[in-house]
Amino acid sequence: MAIRKDLDGLRMQLPGAPAIYLIDQGMKRHIPDPTTYNNLFRDWKGVVQDPHLNNIDTGTPLSHGAVLAQAQGDAAVYLIDNGVKRHVASPATMERYYFDWNKIQHVAPILIRSIQNGPTIVWPE
Repeated sequence: MAIRKDLDGLRMQLPGAPAIYLIDQGMKRHIPDPTTYNNLFRDWKGVVQDPHLNNIDTGTPLSHGAVLAQAQGDAAVYLIDNGVKRHVASPATMERYYFDWNKIQHVAPILIRSIQNGPTIVWPE
C-alpha cells in the first residue's frame, strides 16, 4: 500500500467495478453514492480506470451528502465532509479536484463558523 499525493484530486475506479474513489491526502476515499458525487463534481467524465487502485492506501469514505459550501459574503469555499469543513485553497485546487463552482451551497456565515476545521485541500501541495 502507498500514499499517493501525486494523484490527489483524481476520481478513480477499478476497471469494471462500480465504486468510485476520490484521491485525497494521498489516499483513496470512497464516494458513497451518486447523490454525493453529484453534490461535488461537474459531471461523470474523467474518472480514471486503474487496475492498481488497490495499491493506494484507503482513507475515510466521504460522508453521505458531502457538499461544497461558502458563507455568504466570503470567498472561501469549503468541502463539508464527515463533520468538518476543509478549505479548498485555490481555483487551481477546485479545478484539480473537478469540483463544480455551480454546486456550492451559499449559507449563513454562522453555519460555516460552527463547523470544525479540517486540513486544507491544496493542489499542488
